Amino acid sequence: MNILIAPDKFKGSLSALEVGRAIQKGIERYDSSVHCSIHPLADGGDDSLEILNNYLKLERIPIQVNDPLGRPILSHYYISEKAAFIELAAASGLVMLKEKEYNPLKTSTYGSGEMIVDALKRGAQKVYLFLGGSATNDAGMGIASAMGFRFLDKNEKVLSPTGENLIHVDTIDRSRLPFSVQSIEFYCLCDVQNPFCGENGASYVYAAQKGATHKMIADLDSGLNHFANVVYAQLSVEIRVVAGGGAAGGIAGGLFGLLNAKIQNGLDTIFTLSGFEEKLQQADIVISGEGKLDTQTLEGKVVSGVAQLARKYHKPLYLFVGQHELSVAQQNQLGIHRIFSILAEAKNLRDAMKNADHILSRLAEQFSREN
Repeated sequence: MNILIAPDKFKGSLSALEVGRAIQKGIERYDSSVHCSIHPLADGGDDSLEILNNYLKLERIPIQVNDPLGRPILSHYYISEKAAFIELAAASGLVMLKEKEYNPLKTSTYGSGEMIVDALKRGAQKVYLFLGGSATNDAGMGIASAMGFRFLDKNEKVLSPTGENLIHVDTIDRSRLPFSVQSIEFYCLCDVQNPFCGENGASYVYAAQKGATHKMIADLDSGLNHFANVVYAQLSVEIRVVAGGGAAGGIAGGLFGLLNAKIQNGLDTIFTLSGFEEKLQQADIVISGEGKLDTQTLEGKVVSGVAQLARKYHKPLYLFVGQHELSVAQQNQLGIHRIFSILAEAKNLRDAMKNADHILSRLAEQFSREN
């Protein structure tokens, strides 16, 4: 029997690889003849590059860049052959700031752009930008500025690429770009469908968690709408309607307009880059899991993505999770054969978190006995 173990991390407890190993240990303890293949996954957010490093042999590139407020920091990104893999949060993330510094009017993605420039100088022809955790609402102006774009006001003064200056952009100057936009493939990876601006856009949905007041949110949204007008007038690209354009403070929409970037689902991209679908086709049984199985699982997370492919190829799917909160109807929606929950076996949540690997192994042994 060939079992594919493809879990997400159990946040705060086990990495995806550790989850897979614990399940494998329990299965093989009961029946050593079973062949288990561990394929750790992520949805494009935290730890995605660590996951990809299992499959692509990424080279870590250390680099000094600017943080969201323009202060020098030491960060890094990754390269594999002619492709660069960059986490936005590694230079432009909210984690870079103290809570009192949160202010999306003042923050910029310039540092992430510095990473992209360095990668292009090293010969990268594809750039995968993993969005999420941003401290910004600048529509990618910071990234574009680092790459050679200039954003001018009506007096032809160069604007600082921050959220508060979106409303003042009058001209987009591309005359000094050191590269051809058409010669490079840009991918913005995210797991949201929000539009660029409006009531469901970047500012109204996400700016509050970055420190914006109600007035700031309204001002930022007006700035995004104005910026979209300028992009349409000068580049003939409508960025307000593209799905996912509001990801990470409008970066996805901005780069869609400025760099012809493709906006892709992060999980689907990881599936493709890691060869997951091909491995799933060869499996007799598929096992996945995550720390907390709830309604958010249904919204593009690892388990729902695995479930979709398992249904496509008629593979039985079993889940090992930390905590289980789905209804029977929702379980049926995912097509799950059975769910094994750590919390159901543990003394309490603390015990579940602390001893997750041991409990997972016991549950996996139980799974083997029943199958």
